[in-house]
Amino acid sequence: MSQRSPYAKAATTLACLVSTLLVPASARAAPAPAQETPQQPRTARSGLGGDSDGKKSETPAPKPKKQVEYLTAWPKPADKDAVLLDIERLCKSRTPEMGVQAREALETTGAPAVPFLLDRLGKERDETASKRLREVLVADTNAAHTRLLAKEFDSRFQATRTFTLWRAAAFPDPEIRAPAEAAWKRIDKQGAKADPEERYAAALCAASAGSVAGIEILQEAALKTWERRGVELRAALEGVRGPDATKIVLGRLKDADQKQKVAILRLLAGCGDRSSLAVVKHLLEDDDNQIRVAAINACRGIVEGTLPQEQLPVFEAIELAKKWKEKI
Repeated sequence: MSQRSPYAKAATTLACLVSTLLVPASARAAPAPAQETPQQPRTARSGLGGDSDGKKSETPAPKPKKQVEYLTAWPKPADKDAVLLDIERLCKSRTPEMGVQAREALETTGAPAVPFLLDRLGKERDETASKRLREVLVADTNAAHTRLLAKEFDSRFQATRTFTLWRAAAFPDPEIRAPAEAAWKRIDKQGAKADPEERYAAALCAASAGSVAGIEILQEAALKTWERRGVELRAALEGVRGPDATKIVLGRLKDADQKQKVAILRLLAGCGDRSSLAVVKHLLEDDDNQIRVAAINACRGIVEGTLPQEQLPVFEAIELAKKWKEKI
């Protein structure tokens, strides 16, 4: 029986994590209901693809991947006026009960409410209200909506552009590569005048859709905000895994300091191919434990498509590094 690529498994699992755990940097959203069922976890121990007796573990046959049915238009709400009233109540939230009731109503409405929520997000000036709008939008959007979200990449409202770029990045879809690259080019032309959050969202979305256009921005994010953005970065980088991204990222190792090396290895875990393993193998021998752990996680990502193990104790990291050196 044929097996799915470990990278595809990782991308599916990561997309679910992104959709349920993260919101844009300016606001933390409540976890959204899971939209897809993650694949069953790998059975490998210590991320080395085998049992302790040296025999290769058998990976359970994955469940058939559910085909995404992409929407071509937002569904019409049964009662537009009620949706608009709920949005107004959500933004005002004069009492806690009002806010909760409005949120529940809008999340029950689901996709039909999204165009109206996006419009209000673009016009809203109160940051607390904007945060509530983003939270509901996270709950009401999923993988089926990427191509509709892409239509808002050139919205006249910055808040709408930033959210839709960020949200679409959670669900890798090569079909939105063209609008994602166009958004990146528009923002890149602005230079230092570009909004940092929109620039980051555009780079994230471009990578998720298969473009290396903004990969240097993702390296900067891996360097400065990995703890906050690591999950969504890793998910997006799966979209560009291959020789092109590998060459770009490896080219940045020259003259890199300790923190930069860690960031580069984190990128390689998501986008690197096996041609980078010789360099990664050398870094497994580094005396700095952060570099050593990042190199271990790069091996895990490149070879097995598995998620990183952060915060490994020094002695455990040393032993894992030895095993990976033997394996690759």
